[in-house]
Amino acid sequence: MNAIAMDISRLIGRSHYSTPTGIDRFELQYAHWARARSSLFVEMGRNKPIAINEGRAAGLITDLSARWSGTALSPKQSAELEQIYAAIDGRISWCDIRPAPAGSQPAKAKQWALAARKTLRTLLPAGPMVRNTPFVHVSHTNLDRPAAFSWLDGKRRSGVFYVHDLIPVTHPEFVRKNEPQRHLQRMETVLRHAGLVLCNSQTTARSLRSFADERGRVAPPTAILPPGIENSFRQVRRAGVSRTRNPYFVIVGTIEPRKNHILLLQLWRWLVDRDGDSAPRLVIAGKRGWENAQVFATLDRCPQLRNMVIEVSDLGDAALADLMSGAAALLAPSFVEGYGMPVAEAMATGTPIIASDIPSHKEIVGDQATLLDPCDGLGWRAAIEAHTREYRSQSRHASQDWSGHFEVLDELLASAVQTAR
Repeated sequence: MNAIAMDISRLIGRSHYSTPTGIDRFELQYAHWARARSSLFVEMGRNKPIAINEGRAAGLITDLSARWSGTALSPKQSAELEQIYAAIDGRISWCDIRPAPAGSQPAKAKQWALAARKTLRTLLPAGPMVRNTPFVHVSHTNLDRPAAFSWLDGKRRSGVFYVHDLIPVTHPEFVRKNEPQRHLQRMETVLRHAGLVLCNSQTTARSLRSFADERGRVAPPTAILPPGIENSFRQVRRAGVSRTRNPYFVIVGTIEPRKNHILLLQLWRWLVDRDGDSAPRLVIAGKRGWENAQVFATLDRCPQLRNMVIEVSDLGDAALADLMSGAAALLAPSFVEGYGMPVAEAMATGTPIIASDIPSHKEIVGDQATLLDPCDGLGWRAAIEAHTREYRSQSRHASQDWSGHFEVLDELLASAVQTAR
C-alpha cells in the first residue's frame, strides 16, 4: 500500500468534543486508513502544510477512537438510555432531568482550539512531502483559505478531495449568512487543485458539475464513493419487540432550518391535542444549531410538547444505534441533503424510514422507505399514524462497510497516481 499525506486539521480542531458530527467520524475513519499505510499527517498552516509528529497523530487518533467509536454501550450510555426509555413511557419527567440544551460549539473550547492551532502553525516547520504522494483532504476544513493550498500548484501536485455537499451554494437560505461565500471559495479550491474528487452521492456530483459549468470550468475527474456505516449501526439488529410500552420516533442531526424540525413539532402538537398522553413520543437526537429561533422556542415553551418531545444532544454511536433500532421509524423530513447518513444508518439497523423525497434520500433507500414531500404535512401525519399503529418489520439492509469503502478508494488512488505519472 502506498503512503499518502492526509490533512487532519478538523480532527485537531474538534479533539475536545465528547461526541462527533458525521464529518468528524468520516475523517477519523480516513485517519485509520491512512495510518495503516504509514502515511504522513499534516495540518494546514497559513500557506503550507505542517507535519504532525507521528506519535502525536497516533495518540490523537487512538484517543478519538476510544471516545467516539465504541460499539459497546458504556455504563454512562446505558444509564442515559434507561432515562430516555423511562421518559418515553412516562415513568419519569424528561423536563425535570434533561441537561441544558447544548449548542453546536462551546465558546471557551472553540477559543482554546483556535489558539492551539494558531500556535501550532507558527512554531512547527513544514514537513517533507514525498514526490507523487497523493494529498488527501476529506472534511472541507480550511478550503475557504485558498492560500493554504497554494503549495499544491507550486509543487505541481494534485490533491484528492472529498466533497460532502454544495448546500450553502445551492440553498443559501438554510445556512449562516457568511457560509455561502465561504463554501463557494471551498469549491473553487477543489476545482483548482483536485486531481480526483470523491463525492458521497450522485446528487453531490451533479451539483459540483453544475457549479463548474456555471463558471466555465472543467470539473475534475469524479468518483461516487458513499460513506461506510459505523460498526455500531451494523451490529445492532432490530429487536422483535419494542423496548418501550409507548411507540416513539427518532430524528437525527443538528437542529438547523434545512432539517425541517418545525414540521414534526407542529404535527406532534396536533397529535398531542388529539390523543393526549397516548400520542407517540418524538426523540430529537442532535445539538442545537443556528437561525432556528422558532424551533428552539417551541421546544422550550410549548406546553403540549412537554415530555412528549425528548431532546438529547450528546448520544454516542452505540447508544444512538440502540435508540434507532427500537424506534417505530426514523424521520428525515429535510429539504436538502448531500447524502443523508442517518437514513443509511437506519437502513443498516432495519428501522423503518419516513423521509423526504429528495434525490439523495432516493439514492440511499430506493423503494425501501416511505418518501414524502417535505411540505406535505397531511402525508407525514398519515405515515406517522400508520407506523404508530403497527410496528412493521423491515429486512436488514446490506450496507457497505468501511472496508469496502476503502477497497474502492485504494483502486481509485492507484489509478490516479498512475495517470499522474
